[in-house]
Amino acid sequence: MAGNDRHLTALDPNAVAIDNEYYHEVGDSWWDASGPLRALHDMNPSRVTYFDEAARRAFGEDRSQIRVLDIGCGGGLVSERMAALGYPVTGVDLSAGSIETARRHATANGVTVDYQVGSAYELPKPDGAVDLVVISDVLEHLHDLPGAVAEIARVLRPGGIVVFDTINRTAASYLKAIVLSEKILKIVYPGTHNWKMFIRPDELRAVFADHGLDLTEIKGLEPVAPPHKLVPATLRGRAVGPFHLTTSTAVSYIGQAVKSQES
Repeated sequence: MAGNDRHLTALDPNAVAIDNEYYHEVGDSWWDASGPLRALHDMNPSRVTYFDEAARRAFGEDRSQIRVLDIGCGGGLVSERMAALGYPVTGVDLSAGSIETARRHATANGVTVDYQVGSAYELPKPDGAVDLVVISDVLEHLHDLPGAVAEIARVLRPGGIVVFDTINRTAASYLKAIVLSEKILKIVYPGTHNWKMFIRPDELRAVFADHGLDLTEIKGLEPVAPPHKLVPATLRGRAVGPFHLTTSTAVSYIGQAVKSQES
Protein backbone atom coordinates (compact mmCIF):
# COMPACT_ATOMS: atom_id res chain seq x y z
CA MET A 1 0.00 0.00 0.00
CA ALA A 2 1.45 3.34 -1.04
CA GLY A 3 1.21 6.52 0.96
CA ASN A 4 0.30 7.22 4.54
CA ASP A 5 -2.54 4.85 5.49
CA ARG A 6 -3.59 6.79 8.59
CA HIS A 7 -6.00 8.72 6.39
CA LEU A 8 -7.63 5.67 4.82
CA THR A 9 -10.46 3.85 6.53
CA ALA A 10 -10.77 1.97 9.77
CA LEU A 11 -9.57 -1.38 8.41
CA ASP A 12 -6.70 -2.57 6.26
CA PRO A 13 -8.06 -2.01 2.72
CA ASN A 14 -6.70 -5.42 1.72
CA ALA A 15 -9.22 -6.94 4.13
CA VAL A 16 -12.18 -4.93 2.82
CA ALA A 17 -14.58 -6.68 0.46
CA ILE A 18 -16.04 -4.47 -2.25
CA ASP A 19 -17.40 -5.39 -5.68
CA ASN A 20 -15.60 -2.97 -7.98
CA GLU A 21 -15.75 -5.69 -10.66
CA TYR A 22 -19.46 -4.99 -11.07
CA TYR A 23 -18.68 -1.87 -13.11
CA HIS A 24 -16.92 -3.99 -15.74
CA GLU A 25 -20.22 -5.79 -16.38
CA VAL A 26 -22.66 -2.87 -16.60
CA GLY A 27 -22.37 -2.33 -20.36
CA ASP A 28 -25.12 -0.25 -21.97
CA SER A 29 -26.99 -0.18 -18.65
CA TRP A 30 -24.79 2.78 -17.76
CA TRP A 31 -27.22 4.89 -19.78
CA ASP A 32 -30.48 3.24 -18.68
CA ALA A 33 -32.07 5.91 -16.47
CA SER A 34 -34.44 3.32 -15.00
CA GLY A 35 -31.83 0.57 -14.73
CA PRO A 36 -29.39 -0.57 -12.04
CA LEU A 37 -27.53 2.75 -11.99
CA ARG A 38 -30.61 4.97 -11.95
CA ALA A 39 -29.49 6.66 -8.73
CA LEU A 40 -26.47 8.05 -10.60
CA HIS A 41 -28.77 9.51 -13.25
CA ASP A 42 -30.83 11.16 -10.53
CA MET A 43 -27.70 12.65 -8.95
CA ASN A 44 -26.07 13.73 -12.20
CA PRO A 45 -27.77 17.10 -12.80
CA SER A 46 -26.87 18.43 -9.35
CA ARG A 47 -23.34 17.11 -9.52
CA VAL A 48 -22.59 18.47 -12.99
CA THR A 49 -24.12 21.83 -12.12
CA TYR A 50 -21.87 22.07 -9.07
CA PHE A 51 -18.75 21.03 -11.02
CA ASP A 52 -19.55 23.49 -13.81
CA GLU A 53 -20.13 26.39 -11.43
CA ALA A 54 -16.93 25.61 -9.53
CA ALA A 55 -14.93 25.57 -12.75
CA ARG A 56 -16.33 28.85 -14.03
CA ARG A 57 -15.79 30.59 -10.70
CA ALA A 58 -12.17 29.48 -10.69
CA PHE A 59 -11.25 29.95 -14.35
CA GLY A 60 -13.82 32.17 -16.04
CA GLU A 61 -16.67 31.64 -18.45
CA ASP A 62 -14.76 30.23 -21.45
CA ARG A 63 -15.27 26.52 -20.88
CA SER A 64 -13.29 25.67 -24.02
CA GLN A 65 -10.09 26.76 -22.25
CA ILE A 66 -10.62 24.64 -19.10
CA ARG A 67 -8.96 21.23 -19.44
CA VAL A 68 -10.95 18.56 -17.58
CA LEU A 69 -9.91 15.09 -16.44
CA ASP A 70 -12.73 12.84 -15.20
CA ILE A 71 -11.23 10.01 -13.11
CA GLY A 72 -13.29 6.84 -12.86
CA CYS A 73 -15.63 8.09 -15.58
CA GLY A 74 -17.43 4.77 -16.02
CA GLY A 75 -19.89 4.92 -18.88
CA GLY A 76 -19.42 8.67 -19.23
CA LEU A 77 -22.38 10.17 -17.36
CA VAL A 78 -20.40 13.15 -16.07
CA SER A 79 -17.79 13.32 -18.84
CA GLU A 80 -20.31 13.53 -21.64
CA ARG A 81 -22.39 16.18 -19.90
CA MET A 82 -19.32 18.32 -19.18
CA ALA A 83 -18.18 17.96 -22.80
CA ALA A 84 -21.64 18.94 -24.04
CA LEU A 85 -21.29 22.14 -22.02
CA GLY A 86 -18.14 22.95 -23.98
CA TYR A 87 -15.27 21.62 -21.85
CA PRO A 88 -12.41 19.64 -23.43
CA VAL A 89 -12.74 16.42 -21.41
CA THR A 90 -10.59 13.34 -20.96
CA GLY A 91 -12.39 10.48 -19.24
CA VAL A 92 -10.33 7.71 -17.63
CA ASP A 93 -11.58 4.41 -16.26
CA LEU A 94 -10.02 1.05 -15.46
CA SER A 95 -12.91 -0.79 -17.13
CA ALA A 96 -12.37 -1.25 -20.87
CA GLY A 97 -16.02 -2.25 -21.24
CA SER A 98 -17.23 0.95 -19.59
CA ILE A 99 -14.94 3.04 -21.78
CA GLU A 100 -16.29 1.34 -24.89
CA THR A 101 -19.85 2.07 -23.76
CA ALA A 102 -18.91 5.70 -23.11
CA ARG A 103 -17.33 6.06 -26.55
CA ARG A 104 -20.36 4.60 -28.33
CA HIS A 105 -22.80 6.83 -26.45
CA ALA A 106 -20.77 10.00 -27.02
CA THR A 107 -20.43 9.25 -30.73
CA ALA A 108 -24.15 8.58 -31.05
CA ASN A 109 -24.89 11.92 -29.42
CA GLY A 110 -22.33 13.94 -31.34
CA VAL A 111 -20.24 14.74 -28.26
CA THR A 112 -16.43 14.63 -28.29
CA VAL A 113 -14.70 13.11 -25.27
CA ASP A 114 -11.20 11.66 -25.15
CA TYR A 115 -11.90 8.36 -23.37
CA GLN A 116 -8.95 6.29 -22.20
CA VAL A 117 -8.55 3.08 -20.24
CA GLY A 118 -6.37 3.93 -17.25
CA SER A 119 -5.87 3.82 -13.51
CA ALA A 120 -6.43 6.49 -10.87
CA TYR A 121 -2.98 5.54 -9.58
CA GLU A 122 -1.23 6.16 -12.92
CA LEU A 123 -3.07 8.88 -14.79
CA PRO A 124 -2.34 9.31 -18.51
CA LYS A 125 -1.50 13.00 -18.25
CA PRO A 126 1.79 14.94 -17.87
CA ASP A 127 2.56 16.95 -14.75
CA GLY A 128 0.45 20.11 -14.46
CA ALA A 129 -1.55 19.39 -17.62
CA VAL A 130 -5.06 19.66 -16.16
CA ASP A 131 -7.10 22.61 -14.88
CA LEU A 132 -10.01 20.66 -13.37
CA VAL A 133 -10.03 17.11 -12.04
CA VAL A 134 -13.44 15.52 -11.54
CA ILE A 135 -13.64 12.42 -9.33
CA SER A 136 -17.30 11.63 -8.81
CA ASP A 137 -18.57 8.60 -6.88
CA VAL A 138 -15.04 7.15 -6.93
CA LEU A 139 -13.10 8.10 -3.79
CA GLU A 140 -14.97 5.58 -1.64
CA HIS A 141 -13.92 2.78 -4.02
CA LEU A 142 -10.17 3.41 -3.78
CA HIS A 143 -7.97 1.05 -1.77
CA ASP A 144 -5.08 3.54 -1.86
CA LEU A 145 -6.60 6.97 -1.36
CA PRO A 146 -3.27 8.77 -0.77
CA GLY A 147 -1.83 7.25 -3.95
CA ALA A 148 -4.75 8.50 -6.03
CA VAL A 149 -4.64 11.96 -4.44
CA ALA A 150 -0.91 12.17 -5.18
CA GLU A 151 -1.69 11.54 -8.85
CA ILE A 152 -4.46 14.15 -8.84
CA ALA A 153 -2.04 16.69 -7.41
CA ARG A 154 0.60 15.74 -9.97
CA VAL A 155 -1.59 16.30 -13.04
CA LEU A 156 -3.23 19.49 -11.74
CA ARG A 157 -1.55 22.77 -12.59
CA PRO A 158 -0.85 25.20 -9.74
CA GLY A 159 -4.16 26.88 -8.96
CA GLY A 160 -6.07 23.99 -10.53
CA ILE A 161 -8.99 22.46 -8.68
CA VAL A 162 -10.38 19.02 -7.96
CA VAL A 163 -14.14 18.59 -7.57
CA PHE A 164 -15.63 15.45 -6.06
CA ASP A 165 -18.53 13.77 -4.39
CA THR A 166 -18.29 10.84 -2.01
CA ILE A 167 -19.92 9.25 1.04
CA ASN A 168 -19.28 10.07 4.69
CA ARG A 169 -18.56 7.28 7.21
CA THR A 170 -21.34 7.74 9.75
CA ALA A 171 -24.16 5.73 11.27
CA ALA A 172 -26.55 7.58 8.95
CA SER A 173 -24.57 6.62 5.85
CA TYR A 174 -24.55 2.97 6.91
CA LEU A 175 -28.32 2.99 7.28
CA LYS A 176 -29.04 4.93 4.07
CA ALA A 177 -26.25 3.92 1.68
CA ILE A 178 -25.87 0.28 2.72
CA VAL A 179 -28.98 -1.00 4.48
CA LEU A 180 -31.60 1.07 2.66
CA SER A 181 -30.06 1.60 -0.79
CA GLU A 182 -28.39 -1.78 -1.29
CA LYS A 183 -30.26 -4.25 0.90
CA ILE A 184 -33.84 -2.98 0.95
CA LEU A 185 -34.50 -0.73 -2.04
CA LYS A 186 -31.76 -2.28 -4.21
CA ILE A 187 -31.27 0.99 -6.08
CA VAL A 188 -27.53 0.34 -5.69
CA TYR A 189 -26.04 -3.03 -6.66
CA PRO A 190 -25.41 -5.06 -3.46
CA GLY A 191 -21.72 -5.11 -2.54
CA THR A 192 -20.90 -1.96 -4.51
CA HIS A 193 -19.93 -0.17 -1.30
CA ASN A 194 -18.29 -1.04 1.98
CA TRP A 195 -19.04 1.30 4.85
CA LYS A 196 -15.47 0.97 6.16
CA MET A 197 -14.18 2.57 2.95
CA PHE A 198 -16.39 5.65 3.25
CA ILE A 199 -14.40 8.80 3.99
CA ARG A 200 -15.00 11.38 6.67
CA PRO A 201 -14.46 14.99 5.56
CA ASP A 202 -11.64 15.54 8.04
CA GLU A 203 -9.84 12.49 6.66
CA LEU A 204 -10.18 13.74 3.10
CA ARG A 205 -9.02 17.19 4.14
CA ALA A 206 -5.89 15.68 5.69
CA VAL A 207 -5.05 13.53 2.65
CA PHE A 208 -5.51 16.51 0.34
CA ALA A 209 -3.32 18.70 2.56
CA ASP A 210 -0.56 16.08 2.48
CA HIS A 211 -0.39 16.63 -1.29
CA GLY A 212 -0.71 20.41 -1.49
CA LEU A 213 -4.48 20.54 -2.00
CA ASP A 214 -6.58 22.88 0.14
CA LEU A 215 -10.14 21.67 0.72
CA THR A 216 -12.09 24.91 0.30
CA GLU A 217 -15.73 23.80 0.26
CA ILE A 218 -17.97 20.92 1.28
CA LYS A 219 -21.75 20.69 0.93
CA GLY A 220 -24.23 17.91 1.56
CA LEU A 221 -25.82 16.05 -1.36
CA GLU A 222 -29.10 14.19 -0.87
CA PRO A 223 -32.44 13.40 -2.54
CA VAL A 224 -35.04 16.15 -2.59
CA ALA A 225 -37.74 13.68 -1.53
CA PRO A 226 -37.83 12.95 2.21
CA PRO A 227 -37.32 9.30 3.28
CA HIS A 228 -40.99 8.73 4.11
CA LYS A 229 -41.86 9.49 0.48
CA LEU A 230 -38.69 8.15 -1.12
CA VAL A 231 -38.91 4.61 0.25
CA PRO A 232 -42.45 3.69 -0.87
CA ALA A 233 -41.94 5.32 -4.28
CA THR A 234 -38.71 3.41 -4.86
CA LEU A 235 -40.26 0.13 -3.71
CA ARG A 236 -42.88 0.66 -6.43
CA GLY A 237 -40.06 0.88 -8.98
CA ARG A 238 -39.97 4.64 -9.36
CA ALA A 239 -36.82 6.74 -9.63
CA VAL A 240 -35.13 8.21 -6.58
CA GLY A 241 -35.80 11.64 -8.03
CA PRO A 242 -33.65 14.77 -8.14
CA PHE A 243 -30.89 15.52 -5.64
CA HIS A 244 -29.99 18.90 -4.17
CA LEU A 245 -27.22 20.47 -2.12
CA THR A 246 -27.81 20.77 1.63
CA THR A 247 -25.99 21.81 4.79
CA SER A 248 -25.88 18.24 6.12
CA THR A 249 -22.90 16.07 5.17
CA ALA A 250 -24.09 13.13 7.28
CA VAL A 251 -24.45 10.83 4.25
CA SER A 252 -23.11 12.13 0.92
CA TYR A 253 -21.09 15.27 0.34
CA ILE A 254 -19.72 17.22 -2.60
CA GLY A 255 -16.90 19.74 -2.66
CA GLN A 256 -13.71 21.12 -4.12
CA ALA A 257 -10.05 21.64 -3.33
CA VAL A 258 -7.44 23.88 -4.93
CA LYS A 259 -3.80 23.10 -5.62
CA SER A 260 -1.34 25.51 -4.08
CA GLN A 261 0.14 28.07 -6.46
CA GLU A 262 3.55 27.19 -5.04
CA SER A 263 3.25 23.47 -5.84
